[in-house]
Amino acid sequence: MSARTPRPFPGALGRLACVEDSWDFRLAYPAADLAIVGTLSWLREELDALVSREDEIVIPKHSAWGRNSDDVGTAQGVGSLNNVLLPYGPKAATWFTRLYSSAKFADQFPFPADIRSIVLDGAGAIKYLSQIEVPVVVCVLDRSVADETSAEIVVQLRNSRSEPLSLRAELGWTPPGGVEALAFTVAL
Repeated sequence: MSARTPRPFPGALGRLACVEDSWDFRLAYPAADLAIVGTLSWLREELDALVSREDEIVIPKHSAWGRNSDDVGTAQGVGSLNNVLLPYGPKAATWFTRLYSSAKFADQFPFPADIRSIVLDGAGAIKYLSQIEVPVVVCVLDRSVADETSAEIVVQLRNSRSEPLSLRAELGWTPPGGVEALAFTVAL
C-alpha cells in the first residue's frame, strides 16, 4: 500500500497571499509556473519552515506530545512554505513549483516555456540571470558572503537595461527592516 501525500493546508501564508478562497481550485488545476534555483538541500530545508502571522501562535506538530499530536499546530492555521509552493516530488499528487540545483542549472536550458516566474537563490543561481527570459525574476542575495559578484550582476542589469519600479507604489510592498530590495523591468 502506498502512502498518500496529505492535502496541503495553505495556512497563514495562504491567507497573506490571498489564495485561501481559491485553494481547492489551485490544487485541482495548478499553474505549475514557478521555478526556484539554488542549493537543493537548503531549499528543501527552507521550504519546511512554518509561516504564521505575528498574532498567531505557532506550535508545530511533534509525535512526543502523544495521542493529541494531530491536533497540535493545525488549529492555529499555520502552514509551511512547502504547503503553499508545493514543489514537484515523487509522491506529489499536484504541484506548483519546480526546484533546480544551481550546480546543474545550465543543463536545464532551453528553459520550459510554461515557467512564468523564477527565484534565483544565492550566487550560484544568480550567475544565470542574463540567460533567463521569464516575466518575473526574484534574486535572493546573501549579503553575509564577502563575494559581491551576484549583487554586481543584478545592479549591472538594473543600470544597463531596465526601467525601475517602485516597490511601494507599483507592487504594494514595503520591505521589512533589514531587507534590501530592488524592483525593475527588463525587456524580454
